[in-house]
Amino acid sequence: MARAGLAVGAAMVLAVCTAGGADAAQAGAPSPGQPAVSAAATAVRITEGEVGEVGPRGTITYPSVTSCLVVTVLLRDGGKVGGHASLFQVPGKYSSDEILPAIRRAVGHRPVQAVDVSGAVGAWNPSYFRKSIERYTDTAPPGPTGDAQGIGDAVARLLGQPRGKVTVQDLPDGDITR
Repeated sequence: MARAGLAVGAAMVLAVCTAGGADAAQAGAPSPGQPAVSAAATAVRITEGEVGEVGPRGTITYPSVTSCLVVTVLLRDGGKVGGHASLFQVPGKYSSDEILPAIRRAVGHRPVQAVDVSGAVGAWNPSYFRKSIERYTDTAPPGPTGDAQGIGDAVARLLGQPRGKVTVQDLPDGDITR
């Protein structure tokens, strides 16, 4: 009976993640302003609108990256801090203009080795990191540009990192593991 319950639970998690919704395994995850996972974790899934962290040699999986961008800060000690930026805000989670400040707070003053930005570059405009689509109430938001250089510049500036540490890769449509 326990195996049947586990199978049903796993199927529900898979269904929610495949749909791009919140990760059911983290249903009790903190709301914006709190990291989803502590640095003691060795593996974590970070869904849309979340920020989390793993310790040295840990793994972050970003599920269902279809129109999202994920940002992973690689710390010199081997740990990672990551965020899953969604084009549209998931209720109760960070919006696209809140993700980078939340990552920056989680990194704090720790030394950064590199920053990886991956996902659906073609669906994004660098300005979405400064003003989320939902915040355009009087005018239409700018359309996507697919400007990898501009996205890298915005991420570097908002994380307070040198531009040379930031790489941008177009990897849409699937799970991304870092």
